[in-house]
Amino acid sequence: MPKENVLKLEHVTKIYNGKIPVVALSDINLEIEDGELIAIQGPSGSGKTTLLTIMGTLALPTKGKVYIYGKDVTSIPQKEISKIRNNYIGFVFQSYNLIERLTVLKNVELPLIARGVGESERKRISIEILEKLGLKDLIYRKPNELSGGQQQRVAIARALAQNPKIILADEPTANLDSKSGEIVLETFKQANKDFGTTVILVTHDMDVANIAQRKIFIRDGKIIDIK
Repeated sequence: MPKENVLKLEHVTKIYNGKIPVVALSDINLEIEDGELIAIQGPSGSGKTTLLTIMGTLALPTKGKVYIYGKDVTSIPQKEISKIRNNYIGFVFQSYNLIERLTVLKNVELPLIARGVGESERKRISIEILEKLGLKDLIYRKPNELSGGQQQRVAIARALAQNPKIILADEPTANLDSKSGEIVLETFKQANKDFGTTVILVTHDMDVANIAQRKIFIRDGKIIDIK
């Protein structure tokens, strides 16, 4: 029985208008199934991050359709798009985006606070995820007391706290040394395997791409190969 498509892009084009219009993406067609671990690969300026922002509904295409679990997010109000994003998508960025004054536990709780989850329940969920990712000993530390790799793993835990169907990660190991990067990649693999989360990694790094089940190669805003 075929798996359900979590993401589907049909003829997606993105043009940034200025004095000289820039075509960032051109006629992208792509289907991603539930539970896949995908790498989107390409050089700087190829359109990888633009593609990620459109997948994550942070931007809309100039032309084309984007479906999340069969729902066309290009034809609904922004309020509904935000609801879909909050319910289905978690983000991990290369800059971690942790709040320095908060402990690891409180950082992981943040998306649950935004959802209105009660204090005891969000604490239980957050500790459980941190334990599963081997971060229990860090829960009362603050970000400036952690290594870069530890901070990125906390950022993954924060994304998982929402119980997202999809995690989108933009160059998640770019600021890390090779050993820390390996540990972070293992954390993504664990999220994919143990939580059943669809993981989409945007990268120019072959080592990152090699953990993926499927690689999508993009250049000059176009998909040039899928392996």
